[in-house]
Amino acid sequence: LAAVQGKPADIGGYYLPDVAKLDAIMRPSATLNKALASVKA
Repeated sequence: LAAVQGKPADIGGYYLPDVAKLDAIMRPSATLNKALASVKA
């Protein structure tokens, strides 16, 4: 299980992560972000 999880990422904290860092890591696809934004609006 650990082998497929990828590399650790710096999100600026465990309990209070940096939102910009978290967004960059958790939502790396610009295409998916556009699709989600269009559904959300």
